[in-house]
Amino acid sequence: MVTMTARSRVSLVILLFCTLALGLFGIGRSLWLDEAWVANSIHAPSLQEMFYYPDWLQTSPPSFLLLSRAAINLVGLSNASFRLVPLAFALIASAAMFILSRRVLSPPFAVLASALIVFNPAFVEYSHSAKQYSGEVAATALVLLATVLYLEAPSRSKLLLLTITVVLSLTFAYPVVFLLPALLAAVWFTNARNAAVLGAAAGVALFLLWAFFIRFNTAPELRAFWAADADALFTPGLIAAVLVVLAISLGLLLHRPLEARQWTQLLCATPCLLLAIASVSHWYPATQRMRLWVLPCFILACLIAVEDLFPTKRLGAVAIAIAILFATVNVRDQIRDHRDLAEEDFSGAFQYLKDHARPGDLVLVHAAAREGFRLYSAMLGWNGPPPLYGNTGWPCCARGKDARPGQSTEVSVIQDVTSMIPRGFSGQIWLFYSTRPSHWKYVGLNEGDLWRKTAWERGCPPGPYMSLKNLAVSPMECSSVLR
Repeated sequence: MVTMTARSRVSLVILLFCTLALGLFGIGRSLWLDEAWVANSIHAPSLQEMFYYPDWLQTSPPSFLLLSRAAINLVGLSNASFRLVPLAFALIASAAMFILSRRVLSPPFAVLASALIVFNPAFVEYSHSAKQYSGEVAATALVLLATVLYLEAPSRSKLLLLTITVVLSLTFAYPVVFLLPALLAAVWFTNARNAAVLGAAAGVALFLLWAFFIRFNTAPELRAFWAADADALFTPGLIAAVLVVLAISLGLLLHRPLEARQWTQLLCATPCLLLAIASVSHWYPATQRMRLWVLPCFILACLIAVEDLFPTKRLGAVAIAIAILFATVNVRDQIRDHRDLAEEDFSGAFQYLKDHARPGDLVLVHAAAREGFRLYSAMLGWNGPPPLYGNTGWPCCARGKDARPGQSTEVSVIQDVTSMIPRGFSGQIWLFYSTRPSHWKYVGLNEGDLWRKTAWERGCPPGPYMSLKNLAVSPMECSSVLR
């Protein structure tokens, strides 16, 4: 039994304070594309439209959506309100990670393990982003903690706690499924019947999630999107990480018998290997945000190995020093890189357009900016002319749209733009589109520039160009549009 000392409690409070401070840093910034469609689905008129968003594949898990919907119903629509649940999940993840680490690591290494989560740049980013990834980290830490509690002293009450934790975690973090093989094996070696009960409960939960949520929100374009980045995922550092985890796993298999500490290490190592296999097979992407959930597993597996290889108290000071250095560098980077500023300034671009568009103007919104425009129409109000939405260059994964790389052509884009501008139109046209390089690289064609060129060639030269972060508002002055 591990008890929390006064020093451990102080460490936990400091870690939670840092999580909160970093999460609040930038919580009010404009939502960008990936957040905007999630926010629109959360704010959908009905639960059915939220779970099965008509315009986009709903990849966010149901519990995350329900909690986020409750938050905006409670405090209203704002940039910050859509990020309250991710911040709450980040706090839960930080607390669970520290409590878990204290049960399997010495106090200095527990602080290091938690610091590697709390100050991880990706974790900080998604603690104040309207996405589910901080919830996935929380789910991983909670499942691991419940498992460790069970393995330390198997009992019916601990099995019940573990079962409830696994089932609930699956509803707000689909990647928990990667933990199940090693988890069930660990429980099986303590009691086969308990493993059967846990497996049945998890199986029923997965079936219901698939039947009611997942199967309606999958498409070939989603796997194509994952595959597009697969070749660039396995950097030398990531390959080295996989090899380290593989070596740890092989060492554990040679260890007999496996006790609670070794089972915990195996439970942490196995999802890392399964994720690598799934990514290579294009079943699940190992992009930075999509593999964030496995970070607690990797950290614990490695730090347990370090403590076992170098059982000396002098390493404690080294662990604390590394934790302080890691925290200092990443806090500095958050401030220096202005991570409190928007990735795409939809709110600023929308407000500018709202202030300048007149009733007789044409407002053309590119498909990649559609969700952001719709979101801020609801949040800030739109009293201008009805917008016309483009139908090319879609980001992944709009429902019913082929957004695979290479689908956009110059001919189709020109036809799309000209179809939205009436022949002989005289007046002002407003073009609202993304300038994010990564999007146009994925599409294979910079459609924003092509929109401006097409309008200009048809008698609408550009007016004062407004460029915000990764977005543009471009007025085009038309004397008379030629077709």
